Amino acid sequence: MGYRTVAPQFAEWFKIKASISNISSNWSERHLAYAAGLGTFGLNDGFITEKGIAIRLISFVTELKLAPDVRETKNHLENCLYYSKGICGVCIKRCPVNAISKNGHDKIKCWKRCYGKKSRKLAESYGGIAKAGSGCGLCQTKVPCESRNPIRLT
Repeated sequence: MGYRTVAPQFAEWFKIKASISNISSNWSERHLAYAAGLGTFGLNDGFITEKGIAIRLISFVTELKLAPDVRETKNHLENCLYYSKGICGVCIKRCPVNAISKNGHDKIKCWKRCYGKKSRKLAESYGGIAKAGSGCGLCQTKVPCESRNPIRLT
């Protein structure tokens, strides 16, 4: 359509910064999706939409003028059963490295599991890109929010 557009995650300026105590990036697909009114965050830091948490987010920044969606949630944790109703926590049990607890998500433990040395070797053995790691995602499967917004059912 002729509008300048960029996918930030694939832009040369996109960076992931890791330290001993934290991991962050200069662009967050999840936070942009929240700002756009598409869902809220869960205990495992995943993003829970009406279609659930087992999703892949990607954003595009464009000069095209679009009407914004209306955010229907009252706060940034509303779609999570644990935060909204004090029940669930299934993602805690699903994590193979105990990176999720009632206190939240340990990004360092999770990062090591998903992108650490063993993960990179496994990715490479399957013909994947070592730098991308083999991932995990177990905290987003076989959970009440896997394929739907669980708040709508309670």
